Amino acid sequence: MGKLGKKARKFAKKNLQSVEKRSRKLKPFIKKKFAKRNERHQAGDKQEKKVEQQPKKRCQEEEFQDIAIDAVFGKDDDEVLRDGDSDSDGYLDELVNETDSDIMKCKVLSRSFLATCCDMVDKEQYVPALVRLLNWYRAACQYGHEPSGIARPNIYYDIEDSETFAKVIIFVLQKADHTFRSILGLSDSSTKEKILKLKNNPKWDSLKPLVKSFFRSTLHLVKQAGDLEIISFTLTQLRVSIVFLAAFPDLLKKLIKISVHLWVTGEETISQQAFLILKDISMVFNSECFDSCLINMYKAFLHDCDIPKANSEQRPFLRDSLVELCSQDVQKSYTKASVSITQLAKLLKMALATKNKEAVEKIHSGEYINCVDLWVNFIAANVQDCDLQPLLYTIVQVINGVAQLIIGPRYLLLRVKCIHWLNHLSRTSGIFIPIASLVLDMLEYKTTNDGEKQEQKLEAVSTVKLPKNWLKSQNFQEQCIFSVIELLAVHFAQWSFHISFPDLATIPVMRLKKFHERSTMEGLKRVVKRFIEQVESNIEFVQRKRDDVTFSPNDQQSADTFMQLEKQNANAPYTQYYQSIIDKALGTNKKKKK
Repeated sequence: MGKLGKKARKFAKKNLQSVEKRSRKLKPFIKKKFAKRNERHQAGDKQEKKVEQQPKKRCQEEEFQDIAIDAVFGKDDDEVLRDGDSDSDGYLDELVNETDSDIMKCKVLSRSFLATCCDMVDKEQYVPALVRLLNWYRAACQYGHEPSGIARPNIYYDIEDSETFAKVIIFVLQKADHTFRSILGLSDSSTKEKILKLKNNPKWDSLKPLVKSFFRSTLHLVKQAGDLEIISFTLTQLRVSIVFLAAFPDLLKKLIKISVHLWVTGEETISQQAFLILKDISMVFNSECFDSCLINMYKAFLHDCDIPKANSEQRPFLRDSLVELCSQDVQKSYTKASVSITQLAKLLKMALATKNKEAVEKIHSGEYINCVDLWVNFIAANVQDCDLQPLLYTIVQVINGVAQLIIGPRYLLLRVKCIHWLNHLSRTSGIFIPIASLVLDMLEYKTTNDGEKQEQKLEAVSTVKLPKNWLKSQNFQEQCIFSVIELLAVHFAQWSFHISFPDLATIPVMRLKKFHERSTMEGLKRVVKRFIEQVESNIEFVQRKRDDVTFSPNDQQSADTFMQLEKQNANAPYTQYYQSIIDKALGTNKKKKK
């Protein structure tokens, strides 16, 4: 080996130096020879790239201007409402003597005559008396809004006093449905198919105008009444008669439109009653009206979310009721959700690629955030019973993108909301979704404690972007750390009995220990230290159990059943600690609401 090494050195010294010298001589020559040619090619390529890139940029900007979250389901078709949206049918024809026609020009409803008519309708289903009641009911519903061009303008209907006024409305609303069914021989469980077959029933030809008059007057009352109790009572009574609207598709569409408006804008009780109407319509007229109810509610919900409100406590109800409607037909809702989530992903991709101010503001808008929130809750409600894995995957990618679009302490609330979504989806689907890195990045937020202490909690702030004075407040970092502990506690609680818990929790514990070492706030250090101790204790507990197992890591079935008995024990140390954190958070929220 020694001789061979010596010979090799001699050979290298004699021959390789000349090769290096030759390459050094040729290098400048080669550079000069090909420099001009390369410059020409590069210049040409740059020009082509500029020509190709400029239209692409313009196209991107134009595309963004055209994208609207609520436009994916098409425009509302109001043309079908034109015939049904008019109140010009007038009063029903009554049997009167021609000699008394001058006397009957003004018909005044007295208490005694109302009692007589009500008795005849209630006991005998006497149609002429029902016609008169429906005409006075129409006059009461149209009070102060009587349109011009009615069928018989020479007749004027009046009501004696306010008590009679109230009685005629209440009686017709309570008894009309039962009277119609009794005359037609229909049961309370009659379906829309039976209603559509009524065209073969001779009684229907004479009764149809009466039923139509009842619905027209009732819809006008709901639309124009200012008293909340009257609207609530009317909606409640109207629900039992919805099946009759199978014969009046225009009025059905009008009811959907009015109900959606009341659902979004009405007071709590009115909103609930309006939703029950929409829910009943989508169940009774499934294939025809489910899409109409869903699309109109979806658009109204997003429009409402983009309007700043002093009191936004109703929005969780709007979201939950829309999720409930979607859950009635998951297959149809899946298609709508897929289109909507794809639209959200396109907007996010554009914002991440361009960092355009307008694009970023679109992602941070109430419309976008609440749309994500809607589909998160829809997936969470149905993922166990239906195959929603593609939607789950896409929405998780969207949420991660939203959380990382703009990183900084002013967007703390948005990041916390995103992590809450991921925890919720992970808990309901049983699928592991990593959130530790998103949470632990919040430990690195650099803030000062020079400002005044903020009494308001982070959850009470309605904007996505925190005001600058919050970052300088004395307790901002404190609230950041409390959020970190709460979010990690929820995440760890789901996997606290899983065989991989020691691996999952090790790195977060290391990061928390580093924060604990450099923190100068004693109150925070105590909270962080207690959390670390609880997690480490659970790591040791799971590790001991894991050391005793005999199955292979590849045995997925055995791994899934690991520590199932211990999981049922509510007195486990970490479970109790987690419950104390949740109870504290719920207590804070209750105090805030009070």
